[in-house]
Amino acid sequence: MMRTIAATLGILLLTSACTVGVSRRPGGYAEIQPEIAHEMILDNRQIVVLDLRPSEDYEARHIGGAISAPFHSIEHTLPLLLPYQNATLIVYADDADESVRGASLLVAAGFRNVVRMSGGLDGWIDKGFPVASSR
Repeated sequence: MMRTIAATLGILLLTSACTVGVSRRPGGYAEIQPEIAHEMILDNRQIVVLDLRPSEDYEARHIGGAISAPFHSIEHTLPLLLPYQNATLIVYADDADESVRGASLLVAAGFRNVVRMSGGLDGWIDKGFPVASSR
């Protein structure tokens, strides 16, 4: 039942500007809470998670399967992300402003389904969701 609800929410996210738990932002991206991000990741293999924090923070802990794309060098990472241009990208950082700017930049670069996870990794951890380490 939960998987069906989460899958429906994911579809609505992509087709709607006003869904429960999802809000559209002026930068052209959607914003979700960690609980919604967790469900989306569990239910959809076409979700790509981007960690915009510095590499050393990513190595210490990150959402499992996330790709490290530090905001301070995102212009170098963008060409590597082009294969994901039509996928749903969930982005997060420790700093809200950084994740907002990263989400907006991805939209401006032509990425179609950009979703910012509010609360960053700390919000994810506060909800009890697992993290991985590269160390």
